Amino acid sequence: MARKRGRVRSPDPHARSSPRSFYDCPQWYDIVHEKGTAAEVTRLERLSREFGTGGRDWLEPACGTGRFLRVLARRGYRVVGYDLHPPMLAYARRRLAACRHAEVLEADMAAFRRPRAFDFAFNLINTFRHLPNDAAALAHLNNIARSLKPGGVYLLGIDVVDYDDPQPGEEVWNARRGPCRVRHVMFSIPPDRRDRRERIINHLIVDRPSGRECFESHYDLRSYSLGEWLDLLDASKLECVATFDFEWQPILLTGFTRDVNLVLRRRRG
Repeated sequence: MARKRGRVRSPDPHARSSPRSFYDCPQWYDIVHEKGTAAEVTRLERLSREFGTGGRDWLEPACGTGRFLRVLARRGYRVVGYDLHPPMLAYARRRLAACRHAEVLEADMAAFRRPRAFDFAFNLINTFRHLPNDAAALAHLNNIARSLKPGGVYLLGIDVVDYDDPQPGEEVWNARRGPCRVRHVMFSIPPDRRDRRERIINHLIVDRPSGRECFESHYDLRSYSLGEWLDLLDASKLECVATFDFEWQPILLTGFTRDVNLVLRRRRG
């Protein structure tokens, strides 16, 4: 979902700060993001056939609740996902317990490597930007390159920023599962080019038969201008072979690019 720019306000006057992160509530996170997952997997399959090997060994760094892995496993893929957040890992493992060819690991994006094991890897919703600095980001890209089979590709979704644009951003999701309704409003505070930290503020409103709960949590993401991102990619063992916007339309990278999905392949030699 593309971000809206402009003034943002709290979606609920009773929202309160909470010691819990949004990531500590995997069932709510899963409800918010589950819709459209099967269609996204179908797009990934097409990209794997078009740009990669079309093989069936797939990897998802920072897999969260495992929603993509569940669909892939049902379609007969051999999947590996990893994450660092214990509640997410526990939830993903429960939901994938009956899948023989699904593996969920506790691992760091900057450290995980499994040489020449995967035909396709993917990380779609800016999770890459949780890596705190360029050294960790470069280690991740190089470990992915080493983990791909010959001809394998990595699909990476990332927002790039314009440091001269002072407008905050807003994204809103509404979803339900059974009697539970979840509204997630995410605000982004523009980063400064010196510290390169974009503050993300999550407002979550959950309505259940037992009542309503509202809370606020926040974290920072590492920011990249287009130039900073291209410099990082040039220093890595991966190269870009195709670019799409978040609506999956082919695009060229320009100074106006903000949201982009990149198909990356290991450099020859």
